[in-house]
Amino acid sequence: MRSWRVLLREVAVDGVSVDAHYADLFVVLREDDEHPGPNDWEATLRTADRHRLGPGRHELLGRTADGHEVQGWAVTRFSDGHQHLFRGDGPLEGVAAVVA
Repeated sequence: MRSWRVLLREVAVDGVSVDAHYADLFVVLREDDEHPGPNDWEATLRTADRHRLGPGRHELLGRTADGHEVQGWAVTRFSDGHQHLFRGDGPLEGVAAVVA
């Protein structure tokens, strides 16, 4: 098993750009798999301003400093208005370019 933590420069949740102080993507690739499983990735997002995110499933779009885009559906694990944690709930598109 291998894992990566990738910093994200830009983030959008449900199509809305979020002003993030910090955002990352944690990806696990299990042995003999070419892509992470539907719940083998997580995203962390920290915002300066209060940002309300309700429980449920959200579409996440992120861009790395290199300009690589990743996109996938995730469920909210935790949100207090400033810190938001998501667990993957489907395939993560674009991850091959990020963890190569």
